[in-house]
Amino acid sequence: MRIDEKSFRELYRQICLLASAELVDKINPRDVFDFPPDEKLDGFLTFANVDGNAFVFEILAGAQLVGGKVKVFPASYKKSRKLKRSEVGNVELKILTADYSVAFRDRIQMITDRTTDAARSQTRLIKTIDDFRHPDYPDDVAVYFFDESHRPELLWVRCKGVDENILTGELLVEPRQNFNLHAGDTVKFGVAQVNAQNILIHLPGKRDA
Repeated sequence: MRIDEKSFRELYRQICLLASAELVDKINPRDVFDFPPDEKLDGFLTFANVDGNAFVFEILAGAQLVGGKVKVFPASYKKSRKLKRSEVGNVELKILTADYSVAFRDRIQMITDRTTDAARSQTRLIKTIDDFRHPDYPDDVAVYFFDESHRPELLWVRCKGVDENILTGELLVEPRQNFNLHAGDTVKFGVAQVNAQNILIHLPGKRDA
């Protein structure tokens, strides 16, 4: 299975094996290991996460595939090498069992402590907005803006928080139409059903900051 065939929900905070000789050749071993292994690697063991705004795979270890099993070569705790999803979208991926996370429990905790945003973390739990997330920037969602005077316009909004099913976000792009809103403004939005389909819509009746 390739990375670009998996959804945010399937990958988020999973241990993922990225198996690609081309990917191995692209990575400088000194960016990952204190002492690079002598063995030829077949890929990397990674932790799928959101760091800042980007969906990334942070390297936990080098990986060698031996008889259907994964032999691991732990990365340095002092180094952090992240691969953006947009960089490795066509790489072969396998989601590993939780057993593989045990050896990297402390490292994973360090990563989650460093990257966790409590308010945004709440919005990542909302499965009903998954279809509207940007694959490379999963906090960014496509929201419809419209009113009686303007045609519907689909704009990107970055989730910032949620309160009683009403989401708050930052408008990322300048609307083509005059909604009295501009890029950088804080807006409210939520899930609505139109013709038996869920969409995200701006809620102008709710106070925008």
